[in-house]
Amino acid sequence: MLSRIVPSMTTIAVGLLLATLLALALTMVGSSMERGISARPAEAASAVGVTVGCYGNPEVTRVKNNTNHRITIKSVGSIYQPRSNEPFHMSRTLRAGRSVAFESGYDANHNTLTNEYIYNNDVGGKEGARVSTSVGRFADRCG
Repeated sequence: MLSRIVPSMTTIAVGLLLATLLALALTMVGSSMERGISARPAEAASAVGVTVGCYGNPEVTRVKNNTNHRITIKSVGSIYQPRSNEPFHMSRTLRAGRSVAFESGYDANHNTLTNEYIYNNDVGGKEGARVSTSVGRFADRCG
């Protein structure tokens, strides 16, 4: 009679397995925000980090080498309707873990790309910086 009331260890194990599978399935069904998973890979994993300040004077395009070796920055330019002189070609070596800021605009005076504005402030996220390096092309959008 006691065997009918107390479930066997096999029944308990199967029940726990089913509960675990149900919980796993439920986490896979929700939206990506509910799961905490983004549609794009994390930018932190990128070999080169690019951040752009489109609205300042000067505009600032920062490039960070996230690799363990030197890279070469080949060019820097805007994404949306680039000017006729873009991208700005260079052959700039950047050591591992280092960053450099390029400036554009009337008040640019360090690592100056041009003394004219290159980022179009009227188009929001359509605009941004595109950087070509020895390890690939990387970008950041104005926001």
